Amino acid sequence: MMVAASRPFADPAAAAAQLLFDLALILLMILTPVAEVFFHGPLYVLLPVGACILIVAGRVAQAREDRPNFRRLLRSPITWAAVFLFFWAGLSIIWTPFPDEAATRFFKALGTAVVVFLAIISLPSKTRATNLYLLPIGLVIAACAAIIFTFFEPQIFWQGEHPDATLAQRSVMSLMVLLWPALGALALREKWLLAIALAAIVTTAALATFIQVALVGLALAAVVYAIAVSEAQKVGQILGFGLAALMLLAPVAALATFAITNLAHMAQGGPGFVFAELLLRQWPRFITGHGLGFVTSAIDTGVLPPDAPRSILFEIWYELGLLGALAFAVLAVCVFNAAARMPDYIAPALLAGLVAGLVIAVWGAETTQVWWISLNGLDAIALALMCKALPRATRPPVRLAEPGSYAPEADADFEDRNFAD
Repeated sequence: MMVAASRPFADPAAAAAQLLFDLALILLMILTPVAEVFFHGPLYVLLPVGACILIVAGRVAQAREDRPNFRRLLRSPITWAAVFLFFWAGLSIIWTPFPDEAATRFFKALGTAVVVFLAIISLPSKTRATNLYLLPIGLVIAACAAIIFTFFEPQIFWQGEHPDATLAQRSVMSLMVLLWPALGALALREKWLLAIALAAIVTTAALATFIQVALVGLALAAVVYAIAVSEAQKVGQILGFGLAALMLLAPVAALATFAITNLAHMAQGGPGFVFAELLLRQWPRFITGHGLGFVTSAIDTGVLPPDAPRSILFEIWYELGLLGALAFAVLAVCVFNAAARMPDYIAPALLAGLVAGLVIAVWGAETTQVWWISLNGLDAIALALMCKALPRATRPPVRLAEPGSYAPEADADFEDRNFAD
C-alpha cells in the first residue's frame, strides 16, 4: 500500500495536470484540424483556448524536473533575431499610412506568438505514446471530410471572397502543414503502414481539391524529408542559407527580370514587374520599408495594383525594408540549422514541416492573415510535442536464469526504457 500511494499517478495534482494536458491536446490535435473543414475561423478560437489549457496544466504540474532554461533561450540567436523582427515590425507602425490596421495585425500576431511559446514550454517533459496518435487521427478525419466535401458540397466548400479564404484552400493547406509532425510521430512509434496510409489520404485530399500550393508544398516537403533521413545537417544548411539568399536577392531577381524583358522587348506585367517598378521609383523607402500592413491595405485601397506580389519576400522588403529582410534571413539560417542538429529520428520531420509552412509564405497565400500565423503556431506545438517524445523502445532479450533465482534489474531496465509508452 505504501508503494502504491507513492507513485506519481496517485498524486491529485499530477493527475489533474495530466487530464488538462490530454484535454488540451485533443482540442488542438483533433478538433482544430477537423473544424477547419466545416467552419471559417475556428483556428482563431481553438488555438488560444487549447494553448491556455496547456499553460494552466503546466502551472499545476509544478513538480516537473526540467524547467525551461531561460538564460539559454536569451543567449540563442533565434530568440534575438525573432525579437528584433517583432520589434522592427512594431516600430514601423509609427510611419505606416494605415496605423490602425497595422496595430491590430501586430498585436494579434504578438499575442499568438507569446501564447504558443508559453504553451510549448508548459508541455510535459516526456510525451505519452498515446498522445502521438492524436494528430494523425485528426488529420485522417479532416482529409476524409475534405474529400467528401469536394465531391458532394462544392459550392459551400469553395465559397469565399477570394480563393485563399475558402474552406477548401484553408483546410487542405492545414493538412499539408500538419502532416509532417503527424508523420514524425508515427515514425517514432515505427508505425510505417499507418504513416503511408496517412500520407496517401492527405495527398488524395490535395489532389481532389487540386490546390496548387498544397501540391507543391507536399512535393517539396516530401523530397526534403526523404533526403534529410540520411543528410539532415547538409539539408538544413542548404535550406537555411538558400532561404536567406532568396530573401536578400529578391530585389535583384526582380530588377534582372525587368531588365531582360526590356532588352528582349517582351510584354511586361505580373507581380515581378510590379516589384521591379516599385524598386526603381521608391528605392529609398526600401531601406526602412513603408510600415507593417501596408501591402494588403494599399492593394485594397488601390494604392498598389491588384497584381502586386503577395509573397512574404515582397511583403517584408516593402513593409519592413532592408533591416526586416536581414532579420528574416538570420532567423531562417538559425532555425533550419537548429532543426538539422536535432536527433536523427526528429530532424527530417522538423525540416519538412518548416518547408511546408514556408511554401505558403513564399507562394503568397494567406501570409498577411492571422490565420496563417495561427496555423504556424499550431504546427509549432505539434512539432514540440513530437520533439519531446522518445523512439519506441524494444524489450530486452530475456536472460536465462538458474531455477529459483530472480534478476530484478531486467524488469527495471525494461520499465525505464518504456517509460514514455
